[in-house]
Amino acid sequence: MAMSKHMLVKISLLVCAVLSQYGMVLEAMGVFPYGRYTRDVSHTANGALPPPAVNSVRPPPEDQPETFPGPREIPRDKEDDFDNSTIDTVDDKVTPTKVFVSMLKKYDERVRPDFKGPPVKIFCQLVVNNLGSVKAETMDYIVTVFMRQRWIDSRLQHYDYNDTIILSSRNLDRVWLPDIFFVNEKAAGFISTTGNNKMLRIYPNGEVLYSEKYTMLLKCRMNFEMFPMDTQVCTLQTESYSHTDKDLLLIWDENPVVLSGDIELPEYILRGKRYTTCDNDRDIGTFTCLEAQFKLVRRLGFYLLSSYIPSIMITVLSWLTFWISPEIAPARVALGITTVLTSTALFGVNRQTMPRFSYIRAMDIWMMVCISFVFGALVEFIAVHFIFKRHKKFGFPKKVRNLVGLNKHWKFKYRKQVSRARGESPPFGGSQRELLAGGNTSQDNTPLDLEQGTPKKKRRRPRRRTAAEVTLLYQTRARRIDLVSRVVFPTTFTFFNIAYWTVYLSWYEA
Repeated sequence: MAMSKHMLVKISLLVCAVLSQYGMVLEAMGVFPYGRYTRDVSHTANGALPPPAVNSVRPPPEDQPETFPGPREIPRDKEDDFDNSTIDTVDDKVTPTKVFVSMLKKYDERVRPDFKGPPVKIFCQLVVNNLGSVKAETMDYIVTVFMRQRWIDSRLQHYDYNDTIILSSRNLDRVWLPDIFFVNEKAAGFISTTGNNKMLRIYPNGEVLYSEKYTMLLKCRMNFEMFPMDTQVCTLQTESYSHTDKDLLLIWDENPVVLSGDIELPEYILRGKRYTTCDNDRDIGTFTCLEAQFKLVRRLGFYLLSSYIPSIMITVLSWLTFWISPEIAPARVALGITTVLTSTALFGVNRQTMPRFSYIRAMDIWMMVCISFVFGALVEFIAVHFIFKRHKKFGFPKKVRNLVGLNKHWKFKYRKQVSRARGESPPFGGSQRELLAGGNTSQDNTPLDLEQGTPKKKRRRPRRRTAAEVTLLYQTRARRIDLVSRVVFPTTFTFFNIAYWTVYLSWYEA
């Protein structure tokens, strides 16, 4: 009998050990179908372990499935905690969370405030945090702004809690918000490093302040007729997407456009801002629109160093050919062609950074005049070289022969040859015959009239120019053209500079 009791004790201990290990396994797995097993050895009799105590856990009834809140439904636990009996005080204290949840019980964020009543007035303020990357070739710019909007929503009044309720970005979809968009937007959705870029405040009187950060690529209509002394006005237009002026009015707030003090542009100077309205009439009605304008004046220093000064130097360099002898043709040709090609290349580089438009810019006028002076210097050398090397009448037009005095010489030579062929004396004066006296008649070789016997006044006979004299005449004419060009080209270019800079600098607003 004692042996059997001893065996029963061992079996009981073995069963308890097995059940204990089984319970530990279930506890590690987080599964307790029969509750936790506890051991209490203080009330055992005869060293025997008591039966395990079970803390039962009731499974949920099968006929009551678990419910989940809808997309716009307040969770059940929150709603139970904020019923009408406990909304005013929780431990003698009103919390903004309870106030907000209480307001949402009868709130429909899909309907605008004062539905079927007067239009909602949205007061807007634009805080420009950054403005830059103004590109002339694509006519756009990047701007970072804080768009602040204020309106009254009487459904959100909470005079029982005399303080401001601040909502995070996760709860913004529970409140009605204006559906504004930016009219001249080209691209948006830039990722922000801060993450949360929205804020909403609800004041006790129902006033709502909504602020959101935007980083956008906006188009900017530009005019380059005054380039590079131009002034561009870039705009930012905002408008409601679905509400006409019968439902929603956009109005500029006090101090509507605020510029950050550290805005600095490398190519432009931000001269100021303006604000106005730009209402748009569409098929379904009139939509109110707000427009902010930013005045940008281009900096001239970069273009002075990259375009104006180099073009002046190239133009002056082309005039050095006037001081090179016409006999050194290779040097003058090389210098002239080099300056023409350089001016043309510089003009092409300036055009590449601009859109393809048909009107003429201020820079185009400057470059075309400089190219004209450089090309004129090359043409001047061609004319000088042509005159310098042509020593004979052949190839010269009549006007050129008259200019250098060749016609008289060749006419006299032709008449003399005809007279000799006929056996006549050279024609010196009509029908009268003249005789050149020898040594016994007159010492000064004065011609005598054979019929009258009286001396006749000597008529100067055109002297034939030698080849050396004709060559010298051509060279003198050519060098005279160079001398005139040394004065005419610089003087004309100086007058052009005075007129150009006087006109365009008077319009420059920097």
